[in-house]
Amino acid sequence: MNETLQKRPSGISANALRVWGLLFLVVGVAGRSLIENRILGVDHLNSEQLLALMNQHPEAMTAATVALVCKAIYTCAAPIFAFLLVEGFRHTENLTGYITRMGILAAVTEIPYDLAFSGKLINMGEQNPVFALLVGLIVLWLYSSYREKSAAAIAVKAVVTVFAFLWVGILRIDQGHSLILLIMVLWLFRNKQLYRIVGGVTTAFLCSIFSPFYMASPMSFVAIYLYNGEKGAENRIFNYVIFPVVLLAFFSMGLLIFPK
Repeated sequence: MNETLQKRPSGISANALRVWGLLFLVVGVAGRSLIENRILGVDHLNSEQLLALMNQHPEAMTAATVALVCKAIYTCAAPIFAFLLVEGFRHTENLTGYITRMGILAAVTEIPYDLAFSGKLINMGEQNPVFALLVGLIVLWLYSSYREKSAAAIAVKAVVTVFAFLWVGILRIDQGHSLILLIMVLWLFRNKQLYRIVGGVTTAFLCSIFSPFYMASPMSFVAIYLYNGEKGAENRIFNYVIFPVVLLAFFSMGLLIFPK
């Protein structure tokens, strides 16, 4: 976890990357919490619902189009946070603390996520994407525990990978399969800048298998390419609380501006 990363003299820091990721999240949360849930009155806009809305309420087409664009922008956050997770894992000096913080964040985010995206205090039909990051972090820990290229180590990694995909599916974690796949590829090419970008972009396109909106996600690799290996100024408390705070803010905004 202390591999040396080749640094470029210019570019953007990890904290700047995180800001970009947060901006993508904010747009996605606004689209789903305000436009889909409040203006259009649907819990999760898909192609069938869009066609139905257009047939029944032609005036809703503009709002539906904006909502779909927001969903595409939301997927751009996944590669950035997958990348930051891999970098955080490589350079952390306290892996136990890192996993603990991620677990706490996933648990704390769940109720705000359910409120913002479904309007319910508890929604077991979908879990927040921080749980996928937690699963990914555990996967990286197990990967790093079997560094040798023996048949046994390869078998263990294969089993870990399969179980990771199964768990995010069973738990119905939002963006779960895409995040796990991105984390795996970015970890595989962690020491090869060009392969990391090409592999990441290709993987982001492949994630459109899980959601067609992921066709937009490769754009975030422009920012990742500019990463200079520097941590940058950061506020750890802010970084960990901002997502649930944003979710609660948009849920409250929806209640005030668009009461049902």
